[in-house]
Amino acid sequence: MPAPIPPQEEPRVASWLSERIVRRIGLDVWTQEQSGLLRTDRDTCTRCEDVVELAKQLIRLHPAISWTQYDLDRHADRAEEAAVVHPPTIIVRGSGRAIRVEGLPGGLMFPMFLDILWFASTGAAPMSPESRARLQAIDQPVEIELYGAPYDPYSSQLGTLLAACAIEQRAVNVRIVEASEFPVRAAQRGLTEVPTMTINDRRFVGGWGESELIEQIGRVLAGNDEPVIRDQVLTSPYLNEDDADRLFREQAGVATPGAPAASDAPPEQSSSGLIVPGR
Repeated sequence: MPAPIPPQEEPRVASWLSERIVRRIGLDVWTQEQSGLLRTDRDTCTRCEDVVELAKQLIRLHPAISWTQYDLDRHADRAEEAAVVHPPTIIVRGSGRAIRVEGLPGGLMFPMFLDILWFASTGAAPMSPESRARLQAIDQPVEIELYGAPYDPYSSQLGTLLAACAIEQRAVNVRIVEASEFPVRAAQRGLTEVPTMTINDRRFVGGWGESELIEQIGRVLAGNDEPVIRDQVLTSPYLNEDDADRLFREQAGVATPGAPAASDAPPEQSSSGLIVPGR
């Protein structure tokens, strides 16, 4: 199985982490052993091994990162307490905050995941003073769920922004789902485009700017059903992993099935599908 972070890219990722990770962070990695029985009512954990390997690579690349692996069946009581249902799930813990990512954060979602590690380590995020003040004024819980995809730039941007909100305001709870890995779940949610976000069960599609997103959160909390007007509502069509891989290979000019060779991949993307910062 190829490493989630290609060996030739590890020094670049290690350098990025060394410049930003200042305090310890922990990764709770939830996986599940597959029974071999085909289930049509739920997704199988196709990326469990990849997520475990990613966690192992990250702890090798920075001494302040630690991880603990849990099995959804063997640790069922703990899973229920943590509200973990869909493996693989990574819960990033740091600075008294917790942000969860469901699925392997690959492709364009990998820099987003590194940003989550950075924010959790420092306990702060790059945000305007006005936005920070508006977030700190929130006095009730906010549950936000984002469905994104590794091929979609708006998913990564929104995921980073939501993580920043969760770091700056403890009342904001964020769950980021790599939806391509969960086609059954996506169908159950009626997912046709990404990013798709819910704020306290109110559904919104497309990318958001910082001020517009925080304004929308405030309106939902105030019971105001009026959506914030955005100049553009930027989305991509939802694709499952097989369809996304087929599209990637077509765009890269790869005729044969399987992961593209590094020489065939677009220049900003590694052969593993991870987008490496600074590349």
